Amino acid sequence: MTHSASAQTRKRVLIVSFTVCALILIGGIAFTVCMYSDGGFARGELVRRLWYAVLCIAMIAAIFIVELLFRIRFPLALEVSLMAFAVAALCGGNLYGLYGYVPFWDKLLHTLSGPLFSIVGLSFGTLLLKDMPEGTGKAVAVALFAFLFSLAVGYLWEVFEYSVDSLMPGGYNNQRWQNGIVGQLENGNWEVTEPRGTGLIDTMSDLICNLIGTLCFLIPVLILFVKKPSRADAFALERRQKRAKKARPSPEERE
Repeated sequence: MTHSASAQTRKRVLIVSFTVCALILIGGIAFTVCMYSDGGFARGELVRRLWYAVLCIAMIAAIFIVELLFRIRFPLALEVSLMAFAVAALCGGNLYGLYGYVPFWDKLLHTLSGPLFSIVGLSFGTLLLKDMPEGTGKAVAVALFAFLFSLAVGYLWEVFEYSVDSLMPGGYNNQRWQNGIVGQLENGNWEVTEPRGTGLIDTMSDLICNLIGTLCFLIPVLILFVKKPSRADAFALERRQKRAKKARPSPEERE
């Protein structure tokens, strides 16, 4: 396949992916508004869900902003996977309420985030360590970078959830801290069902799911890299070249 044909295929796939994501997002917004109109939840919940719709759009845009700023291009499959993950987590989980309808939805996404962001880490690790001599040392270094990158994303997401629950008005419950509250005592203390707190359990189980997903993906990848280092090229980022500026015509040429 020529470069031109490949570029056209990439463009068509991205257009279809954008269209599907947009339709799911628009459907989620319509579903949320209809639920609110029918008295399904209060105005604060409406604002909360619509805020996640905005965040979903921002996360999809961030994929291509990163590519533009760093003059790189992720593999097409990774771009589509990142968009699908953003829609599943923010749109599916919040606008369509899948976190409530499907009990394991949250843990499934945290487990899948391990391999997904490990691939992103492999791509950046391969780029950053491109001058390192090929061999077992480089394979381990790239895999270790991907491992830490994936865990860092999981950690930062939990920080984000805690920040939203703490700072946003309207009783946000991303870390499920409200689930274990039974009531409040006269002395101001809270009566809860779980001594350690449901928020702590949710946070730690999310991080453990991310760790399991990351290890299940990276251990086989590391073995493959050690046996054949050239396999790392499958995760390599494409460097985008600067567009050449058109030369201004000389006064003689203008005449």
